[in-house]
Amino acid sequence: MSGQAALFLLLALLFVAAVVVTVAVVRHAPRSRAAELVDRGDFDAALAAGGRPEDRRAAATASRHLLRFDAAAALLDDLLDDEPDDGEALVERGLVAAYTGRFEDARRFLERAARVRADLAESITLHRAWLELRAGQEAAARRLFEEIDAPLESKLRGDLAGDPLFAEWFLQAAELWRATGRGELARWALATGRRAAAGSRLAEVVGAAGEAPPAALQ
Repeated sequence: MSGQAALFLLLALLFVAAVVVTVAVVRHAPRSRAAELVDRGDFDAALAAGGRPEDRRAAATASRHLLRFDAAAALLDDLLDDEPDDGEALVERGLVAAYTGRFEDARRFLERAARVRADLAESITLHRAWLELRAGQEAAARRLFEEIDAPLESKLRGDLAGDPLFAEWFLQAAELWRATGRGELARWALATGRRAAAGSRLAEVVGAAGEAPPAALQ
């Protein structure tokens, strides 16, 4: 082997080694304190612990759960300016728009999220169904919810119960099940969602209208 070939091989090996080390570091990098607090449903503490640029997503999620929608929107817009195809940020931004009655904006954000994150299809479909229910589009809500109703119930009755990160799924499903006449299941989902994230205020604006559904999907 010539000296030039040996040098090329050495450089190639060094490059591969650098890539392996980088991937290992990324995969095992510790989560920020703010993200860990969001995972546990301690949203007030998550906001207090944030402040670094990498904590923007955690701060946005915490702000949304505390009904600080303007703050959440600003953080998410900042994230999307940096990475327009950030699927999770698009979902969160769509939810913020939905909670504040900006239904057309919410549709656009969730449709963009669906295009870039096929792996989030189930959650995005749930959010879209709930959005349409809130917007008074009963037929669209029914059609979307039918796509995920059975598998969603199975999933919510399984490992997701009690997980603060999925409390919102329970609350939105509660409204949809109640609107389709499944009152007992809706009450269970609402109670489970509230218990899962006691530090969240989302139940004040979604799922809370347990005695008076926003629409009926007859």
